[in-house]
Amino acid sequence: MKRIILLFGTAISCVVTQAQLTVQSGATLFIQSGATVTVQGDVTSNADIQGTGTLLMKGSALQNLNMNGFSVNNLQIDNTNNVSLGGAAQINSSVTFTTGKVQLNTFALTLGSTATVTGFDNSRYFITNGTGRLIRNGLSSTAFTFPVGFDGTTYNPLTVTQNGTVDNIGVRVLQNVQMAGGSGSPMVKEVVDASWTVTEGTAGGSNLTLQASWNGTDELTGFNRTKTGLSLYDGTTWDMTNAMTGAAAGTGPYTVSRTNIASTGVFAVGTRPVLTPLLVSPKVFLQGPAFASGLMSDGLRTAGVIPSTEPYTALGNYTQSGSGGAETIPSSVLSVQPQANNNIVDWVFLQLHNGTTGAVIATRAALIERDGDIVDVDGTNTKTNYVNFAGELPGSYFVSVRHRNHLGVRTAAAFALNKTTASAYDFTTALTQAFPGSVTNDPMATLAPGVFGLWGGDANGNGVARKTGSNSVNDYLFLINYLGSNSIVSSVYRREDFNMDGTVRKTGSNTVNDYLRIIALLGVNSIVTQPAF
Repeated sequence: MKRIILLFGTAISCVVTQAQLTVQSGATLFIQSGATVTVQGDVTSNADIQGTGTLLMKGSALQNLNMNGFSVNNLQIDNTNNVSLGGAAQINSSVTFTTGKVQLNTFALTLGSTATVTGFDNSRYFITNGTGRLIRNGLSSTAFTFPVGFDGTTYNPLTVTQNGTVDNIGVRVLQNVQMAGGSGSPMVKEVVDASWTVTEGTAGGSNLTLQASWNGTDELTGFNRTKTGLSLYDGTTWDMTNAMTGAAAGTGPYTVSRTNIASTGVFAVGTRPVLTPLLVSPKVFLQGPAFASGLMSDGLRTAGVIPSTEPYTALGNYTQSGSGGAETIPSSVLSVQPQANNNIVDWVFLQLHNGTTGAVIATRAALIERDGDIVDVDGTNTKTNYVNFAGELPGSYFVSVRHRNHLGVRTAAAFALNKTTASAYDFTTALTQAFPGSVTNDPMATLAPGVFGLWGGDANGNGVARKTGSNSVNDYLFLINYLGSNSIVSSVYRREDFNMDGTVRKTGSNTVNDYLRIIALLGVNSIVTQPAF
């Protein structure tokens, strides 16, 4: 076969301009050192482009670059309308960005082990808009920045150092963070709205350091820049613990780093939604709301007074720990549910205790339904049938449930929790389900024969419900002092609302009068005390 040799360049620089450039199979295009071949249209090559000169993509419209898996030593991008990769390509020596971006689409762009990328910034980078990725061959302990973003307006570079076995490392940015790493519903809160897929050429032997970067506009609702980290989806769950979180660096763009990473996969920046899960499914009843046929009333929800953000942080006597605090819900969670037993009654406050010492190590504000099930809301604003103490590892724990005007309850014994299956615990079936402590009263109130719930009537939140004593301790007087000269205050979310119907009142029948309700709640007891836990 006849070999066609095209020589461009001399010992000094030379510029050759082409509208379109096609290199046929078997042909040779050689760009001599110091020379530049400038192409204003598309480039298609069925052979390696040789020589140490530069191939310059300098069009006025979107240009297509299809190397069909072949290589070019030096590539320069100077096109404000971008360059689109039409086939896999390898760059042996350098990529220089002057203006514009490179869309990878479904193709890999591979950089040689000594190749450099220069001139990149938030307006000049590789767009990983499809399955294509940017690969750096022979990555070692010298940090390399992958200048990538999912589209033409979001720039999320990832800097990678390979402290383990030298390997070919690939990176692409995904549009958002998905519940199952590379699949599932996209998260809508508490994360940076991007994730990074990192691959290695040869499995095993990696010891990676990653530094992810983002702008403030990438942060979704509820993202906590002072407590965040870089999490890996391990194929089953996200792997980051609370101990791995900290404050982001920078003032915009922001960065977080993670070291000693042995596995590749999908990485994301955030807190609760990308923390390793720890699941529990508790059931309790509250004594305050009307109770009949195994269901509590949902008067607060009907009155439209349940807040969309957890109320416990503002109350002051609830200490947040772990990943707890500032939980929010969409309005849809408070709408009428297809099954009435799943309608929301109120917020509750859960605590995770060390299984040996009993010390509180994590908290979570969640929601209680009419049938006593306690449910959570995850990173997609979707209600779940469990509570997630995100960021804690599987083990044996105590769990306690508290409420803003009820006495709390704790499990009688520690029990096993894990990250993939929610462990159920039903407080309602027996008094022995609750830690009794050293108090003289029962740890829970009897709501019906064989049915138990949290004692109501704790208007001041001090862990004691009482209808006698001075103003500072008497929960009935808290009600009277709040009402003042009023007999009724409607459409409120208050601790003095003992029957939890959205109205505080000291007149009317037993079913609506909160003064009569606290008397009924305590029964023959003047004082009911919560066990210490």
